[in-house]
Amino acid sequence: MSVVEPRPETFILVVDDDTLILESASSLLSLLGYTPVAASTGEEALTLLEGGLDPVLVILDMDMPGLGGARTLPWIRALRPDLPVMISTGGANPKVAELIRSYSHVSLLPKPYGLRELRERLG
Repeated sequence: MSVVEPRPETFILVVDDDTLILESASSLLSLLGYTPVAASTGEEALTLLEGGLDPVLVILDMDMPGLGGARTLPWIRALRPDLPVMISTGGANPKVAELIRSYSHVSLLPKPYGLRELRERLG
């Protein structure tokens, strides 16, 4: 079963402070038929969501300056309780496992990931 079916204007919000990862993830998502929207901070992601962006998924980096992934996730949930979120991190740790257990529609997307991994995770 697919997490989200690609269609025109199927937005996926990618939140990561690493420009290379943002560009790479955006390119991969475009190849898969999605419309990526990049945010380099948790604050920027929340501003986009509050401004009306309606993504089908958020790919959220855990380790960012300012409002990191662990602090951004509760705000995303307050705005969009059922929005699927993939936590993207280079290393699973107890904090990530706890977030996945604590929130519905949250899963892990280990870094590094490529086209094959992203395709598998999206369905």
